Amino acid sequence: MHLLHTTTKKLEEYVNPPDYAILSHRWREEEVLFADIHQEHAKGMKGYTKVEGCCEQARRDGYEYVWIDTCCIDKTSSATLAEAINSMFAWYENAQVCYVYLDDVADNGDPEIESAFAKSEWFTRGWTLQELIAPTSLFFFNSRWREIGSKNSLAGLLSSITRVHADVLTRVNAGSDKLMTTRVSFSIATKMSWAAGRKTTRPEDRAYSLMGIFKVHMPVIYGEGEKKAFFRLQLEIMRTSHDQSIFAWSNPVAGGHKKGTWPFALYPDYFAKSGDVENVPSNQWIHYSQEFGPHAPRLDFAATNDGLDISLPLRLLTSESDEFIALLSCRRRVNDGEYHIVGIRLRRSVVSAERYERIDDHTLEDIVDTPKGFEVKRIHISYPLLSDSSDGVFFSTSTSLFIQNVGVEENGFSVIDMETAPSCDLQMRDSNFVLLMRRPLTSPQPLQDFKCSQHLQTVNSSWLASFTYHNSTTKEQFVVTVGVSWEQDGGPWLRITSEKPPANQLSRLKIDWTSYLLKAGKKVTASVKNGGHASAGKKRSIMFDRYSVNITVYGDL
Repeated sequence: MHLLHTTTKKLEEYVNPPDYAILSHRWREEEVLFADIHQEHAKGMKGYTKVEGCCEQARRDGYEYVWIDTCCIDKTSSATLAEAINSMFAWYENAQVCYVYLDDVADNGDPEIESAFAKSEWFTRGWTLQELIAPTSLFFFNSRWREIGSKNSLAGLLSSITRVHADVLTRVNAGSDKLMTTRVSFSIATKMSWAAGRKTTRPEDRAYSLMGIFKVHMPVIYGEGEKKAFFRLQLEIMRTSHDQSIFAWSNPVAGGHKKGTWPFALYPDYFAKSGDVENVPSNQWIHYSQEFGPHAPRLDFAATNDGLDISLPLRLLTSESDEFIALLSCRRRVNDGEYHIVGIRLRRSVVSAERYERIDDHTLEDIVDTPKGFEVKRIHISYPLLSDSSDGVFFSTSTSLFIQNVGVEENGFSVIDMETAPSCDLQMRDSNFVLLMRRPLTSPQPLQDFKCSQHLQTVNSSWLASFTYHNSTTKEQFVVTVGVSWEQDGGPWLRITSEKPPANQLSRLKIDWTSYLLKAGKKVTASVKNGGHASAGKKRSIMFDRYSVNITVYGDL
């Protein structure tokens, strides 16, 4: 990491950094960036006053170095930025002290719930949540760098403002692990609720800013969108946790939710009403579940390319219904020593099969009369049949593409933008992409009339995704567009162009003459070669020169 010397204002790079102070703040106009800090013009920038104030406070506290995100991260490097985002929580956690600079708080009045302090924009931002939680020692300053108070002294007020429990802020009951209160004692749903309502400039940062709080790491892909970033975050959390409160969310849009939906929350806001949901420890849940019958539920659950495999106790809502209540291994505290188990509503989506979809997602069930009528079953909760658009549903027929980026970063390229079809599930494996898609069909009929699928007209070709590769040094870029042909002898197709295809072209779901048809199940390497050609097999189209990037596509029907 780079640290800024508080006297010389020079950046120094460290693998094992010395003691340092760290700054938390709101970004404003003319911030001093990594490329500016060593230049003479930096002193004339509006953000330089903030840098000087931080350095002066650090020197008074006896620190030679500070870390400030504006000037200590080289954001022109995608690799450096990704490393910083994945390390951010640890950097705040390891700092000797954190200074929170509130430039929108000018008065010296006592901080209270209706004060300018409590109404500061700092409390509404996504990144500042981990910046509040991670440091052990944290102090607030107003716009004149006058101290307002510490995290410990203001813990009660801070808890009222942010919904973060005061024990998290003061490390009460943390024992030898100063972050135990943060990462273990509170459920996934509770920690997600702290992020509800917060905003970030880039939509993906709503998910990326939570990685440290959940102690996970994942690739940073700006352009993937908030939904996919938050979905990937939930998948990473699931890899190391049995906490089923990750499914204890409710859609903030009330009513009209009989349409099936998937088991994962789309945004952190879906956990706004889940702050009091507690995880039931595994040993307690197994003991409790013995009342449901001889078969204890398995603790493991896993996401698939079509939904979620999980063991849950189920009970029919009515004897003539395909709707069920499913219990999650989490609970709400009603009174001292009294809890209600949390449940969700499911509907069987395939007759005579343990395949379900979530319904009535605007509410969570508080189950009082457990364990009456419940039976443990291993079930599959599927992804929704409808795409984001309303003009089609999807069969289970699917395809997958594995796109391997070879020589991309080595030649100075990174993916700066990506666009995927609503029906396409994007996953990351190292620096490579995995695309999963079900075959679309079209019909003018509404969903509730889909009793017989044999009359529906299938789509013969589908666009899956477009990836824009950019070289920040040479300013060159190219676009890789992939899709699939659903004909009997068809397979995945690939196109390399210098510009992104027009939206109206994608919506027609057709392959034009510039596309390269690839045989299913076979590896095809498309190379953007030195000399200005893009190739796939024997076909070529004009492209930029001066770089060589290999993209290997695997198709498997």
